[in-house]
Amino acid sequence: MREQKNRYAKLMVCVLSLVLLYGCAAGGRPDIVSEDKKEGEAYSNADVRRMTIEHPGTLSGDYFLKRAYPEKPAGDDRPALTWARGDSQDRQQPAQAASAKPAGTRQSVSTGIYKIGLMAGADAKDDFTPRRLHHAAAGLTLEQSRVIGPEQIADVASSANCPNRDMLSCVGQQAALYPGVHMLVAVDSLSLPENFPGRAAMRVRVMDTGLDYVHAPLEMTRTLEARDQAEEFVQQALQRAFDFAEQKADVMPVHCRVFSVKQDRIYISAGAASRVKPGDESSVVSSGQVVDTPAGLPVAWVPDAPKARLRVEKMVRDDVASCSLADGQTPQPGDYVLMSPVK
Repeated sequence: MREQKNRYAKLMVCVLSLVLLYGCAAGGRPDIVSEDKKEGEAYSNADVRRMTIEHPGTLSGDYFLKRAYPEKPAGDDRPALTWARGDSQDRQQPAQAASAKPAGTRQSVSTGIYKIGLMAGADAKDDFTPRRLHHAAAGLTLEQSRVIGPEQIADVASSANCPNRDMLSCVGQQAALYPGVHMLVAVDSLSLPENFPGRAAMRVRVMDTGLDYVHAPLEMTRTLEARDQAEEFVQQALQRAFDFAEQKADVMPVHCRVFSVKQDRIYISAGAASRVKPGDESSVVSSGQVVDTPAGLPVAWVPDAPKARLRVEKMVRDDVASCSLADGQTPQPGDYVLMSPVK
């Protein structure tokens, strides 16, 4: 099996080399993002990229092309942060996160803002505290999401009545209802050296609360030459984790949840901070069908038929909006409010 994987890896390197050589020979960058299929071809250029460059069997993994970090200053020879996913079923082709969302009439109360929660593990030590994570998260650069900080997630965990506050699935299900977290990044461990140079390491897990699915752990390490590099390492590691969460969030459409129903008012876990405004309307579904790969990795979600349509009446808080029933039957807490057109 190992020999077969080695042969496959060599084949992928050859394919990547040919693609790059072709691009250079053509006098420009090769087209590896187009979703259009030419006549008589079974795969688009983007399909080929996903099967070769982005395949988890290659060094790039599914992080390739996702983000370009600033180049190191001249003379900076510090080792770069390295990361790897754990050995699990999450070694499949990534979902088509780079695909453009379909254009058309807006059907939702949002333009696509994911909420990603940040959770500190239960065994927090001096180097591993919600305050340190909160400080690092403030410097993250996110393309289509915003951070729900560790303090707010800690409040959810303390009131969730979970057997153990570090139970990711339990906390994730509660955070999905309110404040409406779509993805939850849990920092299981953070180790910073006492003596320098020394090795720093962070281990995180990423949960899709809509699917109740936990991806394989991410392990990120770096050799630190001095103590003042510690904060940089923590922020860089969190950036990698949040980039991964943003990509995996694309399996489901942007959504929030109904979390309270009082008489004729329905409260959803999205508000002004999610670009919701009065007059917006959204479809509501109770559940959906998860599409898995043969190995069990979720790659798509097909919602059930809408049971209702909600109209936003007013903003209550940044993450709360009061809605009325525009059509259908009254939703129940936990129902999905689809805030972006379904693919």
